[in-house]
Formats: sequence, C-alpha cells, structure tokens
Amino acid sequence: MSRPELLWVLGALCLATVLALLAPLGWPFELFVHFRVQYAVAALLLALWFVWRRRRWAVALSLALAAWHAWPGAERLLAAPATASCAGPAFTVVTANVEFSNEDHAAFLDWLGAHPADLLVVQEVTEAWAEALAPRAAYPHYELLSREDPYGIAVLSRWPLENVEQVDLAGDGLPSFTGIVRVAGQPVRFLALHTHWPVMPELARARDLSLQAAAALARSDAAPVVLLGDLNLTPDAPVFHRLLEESGLEDVMRGRGWNPTWLAGFWPLALRIDHVLASPALCVEQAEVGLDVGSDHRPVTARLVLPAASPAVVGAPPPAAASP
Repeated sequence: MSRPELLWVLGALCLATVLALLAPLGWPFELFVHFRVQYAVAALLLALWFVWRRRRWAVALSLALAAWHAWPGAERLLAAPATASCAGPAFTVVTANVEFSNEDHAAFLDWLGAHPADLLVVQEVTEAWAEALAPRAAYPHYELLSREDPYGIAVLSRWPLENVEQVDLAGDGLPSFTGIVRVAGQPVRFLALHTHWPVMPELARARDLSLQAAAALARSDAAPVVLLGDLNLTPDAPVFHRLLEESGLEDVMRGRGWNPTWLAGFWPLALRIDHVLASPALCVEQAEVGLDVGSDHRPVTARLVLPAASPAVVGAPPPAAASP
C-alpha cells in the first residue's frame, strides 16, 4: 500500500475505535468492540510502517490505538486466579457448537472420544446430529431438542440429570436447558444456552434478555452454577461484563489468553464467543479451547473442582424465567 492508502487505514481504525467506545449504548456500536485484538495488531503494524516513513504523529497515534485496544486483553491475561479453596471432586465440562450445516459428524465425535467430558452441552443440534449424539455409551443421560435451524440444543452427561427444564429465557422461542447434575453427591446447577447472533437490533435485544434471565437463574441458586454455551458476544462487550456482575459467575478462560472459538483459523474475524462461566466456589483446574472439529466453532473445555463439602441442598428447580 502507498502512504495515502495507509493514512486512510489509520483513519478507518480511528473511526472504528470511536464506534467501539460507544459500545455501552448497544447496537450497532457493540459490533465494533469485539475486534479489539485485531485493531491492536493492525495499529501496531501501522506504527512500524510509519516509523519507517518517519511520520512521528502517525506513529504516536498508531501506538496509542494499539495500547488502548490491547489493554483489556492484557488485563485479562494478567488476572489473578480464583482464590477459592477446593479439595472436593473434579469434573470436566464441554460446550461445543457443532454447526447445524456440518455433516462431518465423525470429526467432532472423534475429538470427544479423545477428550471425554462429564457434562457436555452441544449447540446447533439437528435431527442428524441428535442421532449421532444420542447413542454415545459414555453419556447415558441426555436431553435433546433438535431443530433444523441453528438453535437445536443438547445436554449429555455421565451422571443422572435432575430437575431438567426447557426454558425460553427471552420469550422468543429459543430453547435453553437448566437442571442439576450431582458430582459425587454434590449438586451443580447447569445452564445450557445458545443466544441470537446480534446482527440486527431486535436480535441483540433478544440475546441480552436471554443473558439477563440466565444471570437471574444463576444468582438465585444456592448450589454452584456452570453456564455453558454459544453466547454470541466476546469478553470485550459491555453485555458480557454485565452478565458476570449480575450472575456472580466467572469466566473460566480468565488469565488464559485470547483463544478465539469462532473462525479461529482466520484471525481477521476470529472471536471468542463460546463460553464456560462458573461460580467462584468452583476452582478452575484447567480450561482450554479445543482444536478444529469440523465446525466454524471450536469447543471449550474446563476441568472444575468442587469445595470439599457443599452446603447447597437442592430440592426444587429455581423459578422459571419470566417472559419479557
């Protein structure tokens, strides 16, 4: 590129930064805040080029943009681990969006065979995917709701599932599951969901309503809670921060780097939108993003540890989320 073209790129990056700053106002500004890693890399490359061209003002502006966009990721990377003391049983959870149009079932099933979990949440489950998932001997307990659009969902478990409910968190017809799984006798509440892709304002509102209702369910339960799913937002979104605050849950990938889950092989668009969130009472022994499983998403795995004894006693499911 010539110098004038790169100045236009710098101008576009400044505009994207201003729009990202307006993300707390919601759609469409939030769409610009998800790509802060990409903005930081682009700004750093521009700075290097402007150093060579001896354009000091452009170097300073590019470095300022790079630092501002890189700061949240660096802060998460340096975040201290949870201080909970856990000496109880460990269990492994996975969330995986298998992509409803993906006909390569074997790639994901082979990965799952090599990376077994105790509790597995799968999004975009079609009838074909339901047939591939249901007979798995390692997961004799499951709830499946198949759809031929991207919003079928399944929960598979090594252990019996209790008080499982299908809930419509936003009142928009999208199914989610909540229930109890007992780990060595201790109850753990799970929330399994897949929110709307927020490319239109009404879809963004529905996603936010789903997350608000999920946060209320998590906050209302005395048992440890694990929320798993494709949430269609990144950790840089204000809505993500609000979800953590309102639910009391923590991101299991905190302090573990960028780790995109969607379009991970194409860094200009790669984002981390698949999440596992867990109660602070649970210790995160390990958390990672898996390899390519044939989908446009990559699975997220977390190994969690319970306290030595849980005071929670779960007799009945929490109240269903109110329709907005």
